[in-house]
Formats: sequence, structure tokens, C-alpha cells
Amino acid sequence: MSPHLFLAGVPATGKSWLGPWLAEEHGYVHIDAEKCGGIDFDRAGLRREWNELVEAGRATSFLAAVGRLAMPVVVDWGFPTRFLYVVAALQAEGVHAWWFHAQRDQARTAFVARGGIDPRCFDGQMNDIEREWLVIALVFGGRILAGLNGDGSQRRPEALWSEITAAG
Repeated sequence: MSPHLFLAGVPATGKSWLGPWLAEEHGYVHIDAEKCGGIDFDRAGLRREWNELVEAGRATSFLAAVGRLAMPVVVDWGFPTRFLYVVAALQAEGVHAWWFHAQRDQARTAFVARGGIDPRCFDGQMNDIEREWLVIALVFGGRILAGLNGDGSQRRPEALWSEITAAG
């Protein structure tokens, strides 16, 4: 399995919970792409290469810079679906990209419970996800996992990690 991971998916499904857990428990450099305008890219010294990836759709320089860190990296990004090309570029360089999925109503409940962001943002993002679902499913292939339990509760990072590592 590639040591580097990219986590995306439905809002409030555990991406931003798994990333810090991987940093603490498994020595990953965790980058939350949405935190404070991408400050984690600055901290890791990857801002220029990330911007190049997003602007040009090529991940070669980004992965070369990540390789110089000598630690595995996990990026989580609840990205707008228009950036699916970024996922494909990362995959072309060997990064394992995972989509965290959940039923809309359960994810919305988790999103509202988390607080801090207007639920209309969730609704807009879910509309984009539902519209682009066939493309998302093609890009992520078999790397789609349930971010929430059947009752709508959050899955534990250990369970998510177990599923990811079992897939190889």
C-alpha cells in the first residue's frame, strides 16, 4: 500500500477525525486542506507544489516534495467536485484516495450536530456530490467506505483504518 493517502467525501463522515488520528498513532503528516486557508500545506513546506497541482493538474512535483518529508502524508479535503482531476493526478502518482460516503440524511444530522457552519453549505455540497456521483464513483473505484455507522453515529478511526489497510 502506498504510504500516502488522500481522504475526501461527504461532509461530517470522519475525514478530519481520521487524519489527526493517523498523525498521532501512525506518524503521518496530516494536512487538512481546508484549515485556515491551507495553513497545513505551509507548515509542511508544500504550498507551492500543492498550488501547482491544483492549477496544472499534475502531481509529480507535489509527490516529490512529499517524498522529501520522509514521513507518510495524509491529506483530507472536502473538495468541490470540480477538483476531481486533483484526485486522478494523485492516484496517477501512487497516492491511495478514499471516498467517505454516507446517506444524505444521516450525514446532514452529523453535520448539524457538529455545528459551526451553515447547513445550507452542506446541502449545496451534497447537491454537487449527487450530481457528480457517477464520476466520483469511477475516480475512486473500489476505495469507497462508509464514514458513518448504520445508526448514523461516527465510525471510530481504528475501524476506518482497519478497513483501509485491509484493502491494501
